[in-house]
Amino acid sequence: MKQNILDRHAALQIVSRVQLLQPTDEGRWGMMTATEMLKHCNLANTQILEGERTQPKTTLKQYLLRILSLYIVPRFPKNMQGAPANDTSGTISDTRFYYEREQFIKTIMKFPANRKPLTLSHIAFGNISTRQWGKAAWMHMDHHLRQFGV
Repeated sequence: MKQNILDRHAALQIVSRVQLLQPTDEGRWGMMTATEMLKHCNLANTQILEGERTQPKTTLKQYLLRILSLYIVPRFPKNMQGAPANDTSGTISDTRFYYEREQFIKTIMKFPANRKPLTLSHIAFGNISTRQWGKAAWMHMDHHLRQFGV
C-alpha cells in the first residue's frame, strides 16, 4: 500500500529524509538544484492545501491515469513534466536552501493537521479526493527526494 502524506508517520518520514538533503546535493536526473526542487515542492504543496477545484469534470484519460499512477505503478517515473507554473529552474539562489527546507518541513506538517477537504483539481488526474491528494503528494515528495538521493 502506498504512503499517504495525510498520515503523521508518513509526513515525519518525508521530513526526516529532507533533513538529510544538502544544498550541494546533485540530482540523479532532471535539471533542478536542491534549492529549486524544494521551492518547486513548496509551491505544489501550498497549491494542494489552499487551491480550489478548477475543472468541472474529470476526463476518462485523467481517470485512467489516476488509477494507473496512484494504485498500480510503484512510483512516478523520472523526468516527468509538471505544471509550468511550478517550474522553478533558474528562479532561486542556492543561498535560499535552508529557508526553503524549513518551509518544506512546515508545509509537509500541515498535511496531517489538515481537517478540510483538499479540492484542487490535479493537472493530470482531474478532480481527486482528499485521500488521493494525500497519496499523490507523498508520491511527489518521494519522487523528488529520490531524485536527490535521500
